[in-house]
Amino acid sequence: MDLDKGQHLLIDEKILKKEIESAELSKKDNVLEIGAGTGILTEELAKNSGKVLSFEIDKTFEENLKKLEKKYENLKIIYDNALKYSWKNYSKIVSNIPYSLSEPVILKAINDSVEELSLIVGENFKELLSKKETKIGIVADLFFNFEPIISINKKAFNPNPRVNSELVKLKRKNPRNKTEEILRKIIAKKGKIKNAIIYSLVEIGKTKNQARKIISEMKIDEKILEKPVGKITGKFILRLKREIESIR
Repeated sequence: MDLDKGQHLLIDEKILKKEIESAELSKKDNVLEIGAGTGILTEELAKNSGKVLSFEIDKTFEENLKKLEKKYENLKIIYDNALKYSWKNYSKIVSNIPYSLSEPVILKAINDSVEELSLIVGENFKELLSKKETKIGIVADLFFNFEPIISINKKAFNPNPRVNSELVKLKRKNPRNKTEEILRKIIAKKGKIKNAIIYSLVEIGKTKNQARKIISEMKIDEKILEKPVGKITGKFILRLKREIESIR
C-alpha cells in the first residue's frame, strides 16, 4: 500500500459493512483484495468467503496482517504488486484500491475472467466508468453491468483523499449482440491490434483471408494496426464497432 499513490485507509465501519453487503459473499467465493492496509476489510473477507488472497506492498502493515493470516486458515497475504500475479480462479475482487490502479485493475480483471468487482474508487473515476465515450467506460460496458452503490465522503478515510469516493459494483454479463462479442474478443487479446482483429474474426467463422480483406476495407492506418492491443483507444473501439456493424 502506498498512500502517496492514492491508497487511503478506510476507517468508517458503516461503509465497510456496506461494501461487504454489496459483494454478496459466500463460502463458495474465492476473493481477491488489493491493498490490505491495516486489514479491516481483509478480516471481514476472511470471515465471509471461502478463500481470500490479499495483496499489500507496504511492509509497515506486515505485523498485523501476519496475525490475521494465522487467525484465518483461508487467508493468504502476498507482499507484492497484485498486477504481477494471475487472478484466474478468483470469482470476486473486493477492495479499496489505490485510485491510480483503478483502470489497470478492471482491465486485468477482464483478462483474468473475474466475475464481479466491488470497489471503492475516486468519484472522478466513477464518472469515467459511467460515460460511454471514455475508453474505460466503453470497455467496462462491454463486459460488466455497472452499478454505483453509495457516495463516500473523504472523511471516511485516513488520511483524507483529495476527492470523495464511490463504492461501485461491476458484474460480468453476456454480450448483447454479435458486434459486442467480436469487440470483447479483440480487447481481451494480446499482441498487435491487427492480429487481434484477425483472430477474433476467425473465431466467429471467417477465414484468415476473409479477415484480412475486412481489415483492408476498413482503411485503418497501418501504424494503428501495428500497436499493441493495450494501446487501443476508446475512439478506435467506437470506430471498430461501426465498421463491424457495417460488415455484418
